[in-house]
Amino acid sequence: MRVEALQTLKPRKTLRLAALVLAGAAAALPAADALAQGMNTPASAQFYPFLGYWKGRGQLSVPGKDPELLRLSLSCRKAVAGFAVRCDFVGRNDTTMFTFVEADLMAVDPATGVGHWYAVNNQGEVHDHTAQWPDAATMNARYDWTQNGRQMSENVVFRFREGKHMSFRSVTTQDGQEVGAFFGNMYR
Repeated sequence: MRVEALQTLKPRKTLRLAALVLAGAAAALPAADALAQGMNTPASAQFYPFLGYWKGRGQLSVPGKDPELLRLSLSCRKAVAGFAVRCDFVGRNDTTMFTFVEADLMAVDPATGVGHWYAVNNQGEVHDHTAQWPDAATMNARYDWTQNGRQMSENVVFRFREGKHMSFRSVTTQDGQEVGAFFGNMYR
């Protein structure tokens, strides 16, 4: 804004305008500071192997029931200026009309260095898995909880090969006994 234009404003409006300009500059400082300190590649980049659109097949099994064979799709993109990965997952069995939908957010807590995979699905489940990468192509995730007085645990392993193939296996246990497994292969 030109000086002449500022002079025509009432003092109160000038103060509000100046406050807005300063607030905008202050809001930009943390981002500029982070980039200046070399944080343009966040720790959450470890989740970047998920990026892209994946399709494949999987199987959901529960002891005593026939397994559900599912068509799978997974779409992942960077979120929060690259400090997180956001995914949408769908598993469908057209024969039984079963559909599993999940939204995921993955990032690393900078205070602890711990990776988190936060998942919400259409079965009413909300899980905050802790995630570790023993190597650049393998992610191990775990979520523990108590349900009806029983100790529950979900252990998931993702493996990425050649940037185009992902396999996964999720095993849920109740008091140490397997009560469900979900596994499959996806390709981009």
